[in-house]
Amino acid sequence: MEPEETEAMTYLHTRAAVEEYLRVRENLFSAMRRDRRRGVAASEIARTAAGTYSTPVILEYLSCVELRDDTRAALRTAGLDRWVGVRSTGAGRGPRKVLLALTRDPADLEESDRRALPERLTRALKDAGIALQLADRTALADALYGGEEVRLCRARGGCVRRTALSSRP
Repeated sequence: MEPEETEAMTYLHTRAAVEEYLRVRENLFSAMRRDRRRGVAASEIARTAAGTYSTPVILEYLSCVELRDDTRAALRTAGLDRWVGVRSTGAGRGPRKVLLALTRDPADLEESDRRALPERLTRALKDAGIALQLADRTALADALYGGEEVRLCRARGGCVRRTALSSRP
C-alpha cells in the first residue's frame, strides 16, 4: 500500500472509533440521568461509573442536571416556561453550568408582562430554592432583555462551584 492509503485508512478507523466513543459516552450519561431520576444515590452512580470519570465530575454533572430539571419545573409551575428557557452546559470534563435566557423577543411581550417578568421569575426560582448569579450586579431585566444568559445555582449553597448534590432522592 502507498503511505497515503495507510493514512487515509487510519483516519477512517479513528473517525469510526470517535463516533462510537461519543455514542457510548452519551449512553453512559443518559444511564446516569435515568438512574438518578429513579432514585439511585449519586454516590452509588459515581462508584458504579468509577474509571470513566472522577467522582467529583459525576457528582457535579448530576447536580447540574438536577438544577436544570428543577428550574424547568419551577418555570412550568409559574407559567413562565413560554417566555424563559433553561439549558445546561458541558458533560464530562467540560464546564457545567445551568443558564437561563429569554426565549422570546422582548418586543413580543406585552408591556405589563415585560415589567412583571423579572419579579415573577425571581420569585418562582426563589420558591424553588434556586438563585440567579448575575455578573457585575447586572439587573435581571437588563440581562434578559439584552439577550444575555443568566447563570443559576442552588440558593441554600450560594452561587459557588459545588460537587455536592441537593437533598433530592
